[in-house]
Amino acid sequence: MRNFGFKIIMMMAAILPALAGEAKLKGLPVMKTYKNYSLVKKNVESIKYTVYAPKVEGETVTKGEIADFIAEIFFDEKGYRVKEIVYNIETQKVDVNISWVYDEKAGTVIETRTDPKGKLLARTEYLVNYKTNTVLARRYQDIEDYSTGIITPNVLIHEELWTEDAKRKKVIFKKTYFDFNDGVAAKQSISEENMEKPYTLYSILEDLTMPIDYTWLYDYNTKALKASSGNTKKELIFDGTRYEYKTKSKLLSQVLYYGSDKKLKNITSFIYTMDRNKNWTELIQKEDDKPSFIVQRDIKYKL
Repeated sequence: MRNFGFKIIMMMAAILPALAGEAKLKGLPVMKTYKNYSLVKKNVESIKYTVYAPKVEGETVTKGEIADFIAEIFFDEKGYRVKEIVYNIETQKVDVNISWVYDEKAGTVIETRTDPKGKLLARTEYLVNYKTNTVLARRYQDIEDYSTGIITPNVLIHEELWTEDAKRKKVIFKKTYFDFNDGVAAKQSISEENMEKPYTLYSILEDLTMPIDYTWLYDYNTKALKASSGNTKKELIFDGTRYEYKTKSKLLSQVLYYGSDKKLKNITSFIYTMDRNKNWTELIQKEDDKPSFIVQRDIKYKL
């Protein structure tokens, strides 16, 4: 019954009208490259982010306690992210493993999350329809009956259907939850999101549904994305305040915050130490010239 329902849903996704006019989706959702991590070339095997709280003694600033979950990202020969290991903030032991398998021609991505022992936490399958500008994302989990100890593998938890409407600069998002017992749709919600550069259907999809395993890198990447576009370099907030994002040598350099009175209230600055391959290996983040984070990047290069 569950397989039959999947075929019907797939057919519906395939015959949806193309709302996006001439614009067409490119690439794949959740597909990252070395460029997304401010790396100059695709000759990087892995990169590990460790975020520290600063320890200030007089005018000397050193690394204090670890202030975020450690993230280690691995890349294939083409420079695509294929694996990620997240380490616990307290124990520094593996917290979760994530892997990605891409097939751009078929328009598919399989994302798998497992615990340190290899137990499946979640598997998400993405299917892109390049003709209709849609992404179908289906999430599966192993469900355990705690009264009997019986585990039912690969149970469909929910699916998301994303449609890009380029003419209206909107993304339509439909989410359907399924009953664990019989696989029948139990609840559904539909919403719309604004889509303006540099945001795309893929980036909106990630912002709204992807789990956040660590905070500093996620926040840094969000600010760097805004700094990369003329549309979001000056971000106006509903209460009359605004942020301005600046770059230097293609790296995020400053975030300026202005109050509703148009006066500068705060400056967040980013100071980098570079290696001989022109990739940064240490970053000091400051709030009004006071250190707030020290970030170490351990980079392994391919031979």
